[in-house]
Amino acid sequence: MTNRRRSDRLIVTLPPDILDRLRVRGAHPDRTHGPYNYTTQLTRTLGLHESLLVRSDPRETQEMPGDYLLELPDCARRARALGLEPADFARAVNALTFAEKLHLVDSAQIRHASLARRSRGD
Repeated sequence: MTNRRRSDRLIVTLPPDILDRLRVRGAHPDRTHGPYNYTTQLTRTLGLHESLLVRSDPRETQEMPGDYLLELPDCARRARALGLEPADFARAVNALTFAEKLHLVDSAQIRHASLARRSRGD
């Protein structure tokens, strides 16, 4: 008999309001462990928020630097495709408050999930 329990797994019961927020981001039950199953989406969301907190630690930066966007794959290309100069785009994002930047990141994650749902036919 094999032991299916793994020491590196954590089981967490989430309240309904958090489950609803994950669903808005595209999370759904998926036993095949696809990119939008609850575990993957929760991990992605926690990772995103953790990276934002680390990169915007006010003791270090006093802000959330928009230059981070330029490190993302295809950001510069996509900015140019919209007629924006990537450096100007980063400066405009840098001018926003921390709360505005955090809201933009959250909104982008929700929009991406919505587009992914449509492409799956949900």
